[in-house]
Amino acid sequence: MWGRSYLSGVQWVMADQLPPEVKALVLSVNGTERYRQLYMNGMFRQDAFTSWAFANSEVKTRQDPGELYQQALYARPHLDVDVKLLGQELPWYREWISNVSREGEYWKRGVWNMLQHIPPQVHTPVLMVGGWYDHNLDGMIRAYEQFPEQTRAASRFVIGPWIHALESSGDLDYPDSDVLGTFTIKQATEWFDHQLKGQSYPYRKGGIDAYIIREGRWQVWDRGFPQTQKQAYYLCSGQEVYPSSGQLTSEASSTQERISYTYNPDNPVPTQGGEGLLAFSFGPTYHGAAPSSLKQAEPGSRADVITFLSAPLQADVAIQGRIKAHLRVSSDVDDTAFTVKLMEVFPNGNAYNIRDGISSLAYRNGATRPQDYVAGEAVDIEIELWPIAWTIKQGSRIRVDVSSSNFPAYYVHPNVSGPWAEQQQVRIAQQTLSIGGAQSYVEFPVAVASLHADGIFTAEGS
Repeated sequence: MWGRSYLSGVQWVMADQLPPEVKALVLSVNGTERYRQLYMNGMFRQDAFTSWAFANSEVKTRQDPGELYQQALYARPHLDVDVKLLGQELPWYREWISNVSREGEYWKRGVWNMLQHIPPQVHTPVLMVGGWYDHNLDGMIRAYEQFPEQTRAASRFVIGPWIHALESSGDLDYPDSDVLGTFTIKQATEWFDHQLKGQSYPYRKGGIDAYIIREGRWQVWDRGFPQTQKQAYYLCSGQEVYPSSGQLTSEASSTQERISYTYNPDNPVPTQGGEGLLAFSFGPTYHGAAPSSLKQAEPGSRADVITFLSAPLQADVAIQGRIKAHLRVSSDVDDTAFTVKLMEVFPNGNAYNIRDGISSLAYRNGATRPQDYVAGEAVDIEIELWPIAWTIKQGSRIRVDVSSSNFPAYYVHPNVSGPWAEQQQVRIAQQTLSIGGAQSYVEFPVAVASLHADGIFTAEGS
């Protein structure tokens, strides 16, 4: 069986109950974790899923759906946006934007609950194809990690520097990344020839073929994501080269301080690149945020973005896995959001995004139901970013931006507690980030060793 995106979703639904006549699957850019696709720590991915709703509503309108999508991004309360702009309810979309808690009945029944339990029951060899910038990546990786050992050993997972269309995008070059063939025909044909005709397979099975960004090469991870060691960079004060800036250091400083900024929901930080974006694919009228890795704004461009810069690196830092940002924060409102963006700053000063993440205070630290927050209280939040394979090169700097919005990748938090889609009013919030010591830091999974590093793909026996 073979099909991309939605058609891979169809395969997932039946993957645990296939007859013996089905010998192999090719699954690409589709996973089994709908909740995690829609929400990161209580924050809804508007660019991807509001655009998808308007592109697939099947409602005939006089106005272009892309123009309606743009209006929907700014509508408050968002819950009624379907009736206001399309003239009728979209029940499935209302379910998405109303069920923020993973403990809601909506996520405990039906196809979304069923999909979560399918990967451990898959016994058919699978060729999986995903992209570092695809909005399904997180769900694909989690599904792969749940495969039975025997299934993983007979399968292969390819992750390239691609967006949902399985092509590269953005401002960086990705040499030797065009290996799939049109519509993945080359890779799928080789897989089926092997599984159905018994022909030799030119690549290793049982692991992940990962494209290492900034190295321009492929690496085989034999048993999933490789062994790594944690390397922390601490947020601390320093000489302000730019307004609202600090330093990133490998050693925690002895001085503890606080940095404050004002977050106004009516003036959100615009999305500039990243993973999990989709509106761009529906056509020019959607004016979707550009995906992948893009050149970023200069530090100090906004007063509500706090930038931390490391010194030039003395050696490469090979990130392979899930980056975690640990922030100690407070706010003068009952609920709000905090964002983090990781970048590589090239020696020429240009910065390019590696990964970004977000968390509300209500759903901090992966909470499955809303947590209380008392205004003014300092709390520790952990934001786990999606996996990535990216080597920050010697001579580059690491840059971390902290703020409170990333729009339209995520909805704009109104600084009001309660279900986000029901809120009509917004408040301006005073946000505080505690730095120095080990109060706030970013933890990188750094590769211990490089294995099977030669060639575009690593062939069996090489």
